[in-house]
Amino acid sequence: MTNTSDQTGLTSSGLAENNRLLETVKASVHFGAFTVTGLFASLIIATVRHNQELRQNPRYVLLCQHCVCVSGFNIMGAAVHGLRSLRWPISRIICWILFDLQVVMARGLMITLTLMSVSTCLSICMPLHYPTLVQRFHRWVMLVACVLALLNPVVFTVLACAHSPWDHVIGLDTECSTALEGTACIASAFALLLLLVLLIIVSYVAIYLEGTRAGHFTRSNSKCRRTILIHSLQISLHLLPSIIIISRHQETLPVALAIFVVFSFAQSLSPVVFGLRCKELHKEMLHFMPLFWENCCGCRHIGSMDTISTGTMTSAETGASIETNTATPSAIITECEGEKERSGFIELTG
Repeated sequence: MTNTSDQTGLTSSGLAENNRLLETVKASVHFGAFTVTGLFASLIIATVRHNQELRQNPRYVLLCQHCVCVSGFNIMGAAVHGLRSLRWPISRIICWILFDLQVVMARGLMITLTLMSVSTCLSICMPLHYPTLVQRFHRWVMLVACVLALLNPVVFTVLACAHSPWDHVIGLDTECSTALEGTACIASAFALLLLLVLLIIVSYVAIYLEGTRAGHFTRSNSKCRRTILIHSLQISLHLLPSIIIISRHQETLPVALAIFVVFSFAQSLSPVVFGLRCKELHKEMLHFMPLFWENCCGCRHIGSMDTISTGTMTSAETGASIETNTATPSAIITECEGEKERSGFIELTG
């Protein structure tokens, strides 16, 4: 009996150490991802706000919201996992709220990805009606998106507060637990994730079929396929770990670390895949970047606009040569090429 108790105690101690190590790594990865994605998000948002044409494009508005969700998810994750690794006694309701905010950001991240896919699909498949649809329904779509992002965390946290004694709700908690652990909560999260995945798949299939039918991608069919491939790969790397994480399935420490690293890497790639590789945004960002760094550093701008233009053109030419000679996923052109293709498509339908 004594040996069995000792072995049980050692096993529990080992699991506790592994969990603490895992939480420490997660907090560090989240903070590093926040630093990287926060920089990209700031550049993208500042560039879009600085350019009226980009600011009026629904795709770039959604991209800015997506970047905010990615950065918010990472900073909330760093806070939650940091508290869990440090074992600080903190009020349970505060931990619940912090975790709820992280979940809301995660839902917003997936919803904006889905809306970007649907927006691209509509702009290609219905180019003449697309502006009218956006003008008429974009407010309702954003309202529904906010409700979907908030619904699950708010409802189940309120239910947990209602069914628990108030002393338990405001009591100190060193493990920084969450109220979103029930079967109904996990099932509803899976249902929403499945709906979003289906919308993304349908959107990309419709884009490809419409382009093939109209000869829309005749000259750039290979680029279209590579674009769909890289988007599908990035979204798959984002979704598959999400399914495992949402299911709360217990994994060994190396497997759990690998799943989390893949998930974080896919999230950090989102601003690059859906934003920085867009030619229109990239070109405008090169023009805006000197002004951005001047405002961030608080230093005085030195040099004439001719010098800036020359440097910008040199950087653009260098980036173009690198993009031509590389085969990495970051060099694949995204759906923003559809803007050029869509002009030809309007002529076909008009």
